[in-house]
Amino acid sequence: MSRAPEKTRILRSWFHTPTDAGQLLFYSVLRAGHLISGRDYKKVHPDYPGHKILLCLKGQGFVNVQGRDCKVTAGDVAWITAEHENAHWPVENSPWEMYWIRVDGPHLGQIYRVLTTVGSPVFSNVDDRKAAAVYKRIFRILDRRPIAMEAGIHAEVAMLINLLFASRHDANPTTKSDIPQSLRKPLEAMRLRFHEQLTVGELAEMAAMSVSSFHRQFKAATGTSPIDWLKRERINQAKKRLLETDDTIGQIADETGYYDQFYFSKDFKRMTTLSPTEYRQRERLQKKFARPTPVAP
Repeated sequence: MSRAPEKTRILRSWFHTPTDAGQLLFYSVLRAGHLISGRDYKKVHPDYPGHKILLCLKGQGFVNVQGRDCKVTAGDVAWITAEHENAHWPVENSPWEMYWIRVDGPHLGQIYRVLTTVGSPVFSNVDDRKAAAVYKRIFRILDRRPIAMEAGIHAEVAMLINLLFASRHDANPTTKSDIPQSLRKPLEAMRLRFHEQLTVGELAEMAAMSVSSFHRQFKAATGTSPIDWLKRERINQAKKRLLETDDTIGQIADETGYYDQFYFSKDFKRMTTLSPTEYRQRERLQKKFARPTPVAP
């Protein structure tokens, strides 16, 4: 068995300083590299900026997060965040070769928390060929530094995150289908009975769970709370009525389960940035201009 080298070997290394606009709009890769970790490679980063996402190419290692050791083997991706103290290091007799990027950008902390709610920060069911291809494309962009590099890097990081979501979905038996079996009945009720005053207690009863378990499992599966999901379903229904009917705002609020126009308008604007009236005017104007112009005979 090959032994891990005493010192880490840096095979390639890249640095990038994103523009202010790039930091605001895009996922940015601040650093990247290809290395073989040595026995000196046990790093704790409580304060570094961004998130380190690594792909294990060969060998084995560990990631320690909040006192828990998670093993990393060839083909695995590990996500290391500065949200809590952590360390990572190679197995003593196994050179750990990896591609890695340090990423920053909008909502990455929230994405990390959603991904690790139902699993560890190590993703063992990733399509590693696709993941390796993403890293290589990022490295090429950092080498060539094209004019549109920040948008290009953003697209590649988004692709990597998509692979992680797909692997978590496939690996978790409770999410093997599009939606866990236990949540199908309450979700169907919210879709069909959105206009009713459904309570979380009633929905939890449909799932045969306690309220706390239902809330936790629902958020793990959908990324949001049951009440927020129901509100968004009501807003979706309201959008359809605003565009396809001439019903008043008050009528639409009542039809979609609000029974109070003020709270309906407040939720609508929070979720769309427009009032119901503004949304109706904008969408109808766009629909008008989207119609094909009749061709004269």
